[in-house]
Amino acid sequence: MTAASPSQSPSTSRSASPAFSEKSYGTTTTEDDLLDQMLEELSSEELEVAAKASYEYLVNPDVTETRSFAKRLALKYLRAKDGNLTKALQRLKETLQFRVDRDVDGLCTAFSEGGNLEYAKRLEEEMQCKNLYVQGYDKQGRSTYVFIPRNVKEHDDEWTIKQHIYTMERAIAASRSDDKTVNAMVDFNGFSLSNAPPMHIGKEFMNTFRNHYAGAINNIYLIDAPTSFYYLWTIFKPLIGQKTRNKIHFIQSGNNGLDKYYEPEQAASWMMASGTKNRELDANEYLHGTPFNHAFDE
Repeated sequence: MTAASPSQSPSTSRSASPAFSEKSYGTTTTEDDLLDQMLEELSSEELEVAAKASYEYLVNPDVTETRSFAKRLALKYLRAKDGNLTKALQRLKETLQFRVDRDVDGLCTAFSEGGNLEYAKRLEEEMQCKNLYVQGYDKQGRSTYVFIPRNVKEHDDEWTIKQHIYTMERAIAASRSDDKTVNAMVDFNGFSLSNAPPMHIGKEFMNTFRNHYAGAINNIYLIDAPTSFYYLWTIFKPLIGQKTRNKIHFIQSGNNGLDKYYEPEQAASWMMASGTKNRELDANEYLHGTPFNHAFDE
């Protein structure tokens, strides 16, 4: 196993987008002022961590763009907290500490030249069950975070969460939409409670995504959720913020309306009846042969 891969080097075929512009993010004058205030409250180290939340900056850091890239992350929290500066700043600082504690940057670059070999090895092991990956884009360019619970074989206190963090970070990096958001598709066919995580891992998962990925999700589609899942839903629902709940849709496979948002060649047949993107995940190709900021089989 070799962690370094030419395809995961900082140089990729996708052109870089501007770090931050009021036009592309649609910020108001008030938001711009609040963003400047948020950034003024960050140390130089925190600014760097915030900027590195954008994969473009992580692999090609430019000190002249640090504040601009940091604004991307700050804006998500400002909007998630409805413009409340105090709450947004608090959550932003908590997320910056989370990224350091979890070594999120190390996860993102595990398969790049000089990457963390231990992380690469563990991610390879976790990905063999093919339960988590990024594949396909909606009509607005949002990448698709795919989760297949029936493929989960076991749960690990540390790496179950890290595998989800890795996949979310990849989805965000791959997103082509102006707002860099992603869609999540969960295929519940074949799910049983034996696939469900222990309660403490489930709660940590919910808290991680609620607290540290504010504004990253556009919509979450739970497809063919069985009756057994609704038992878990009653437990975990209180941990999900109202804004996120509004983005969760329980739908059935088949003619479910997803074709309004996805072209057939960008969706699997289990997602929608006309979907044709049915290639099974090749974990080796995904991890070693596909750039981090690209979806599998794009």
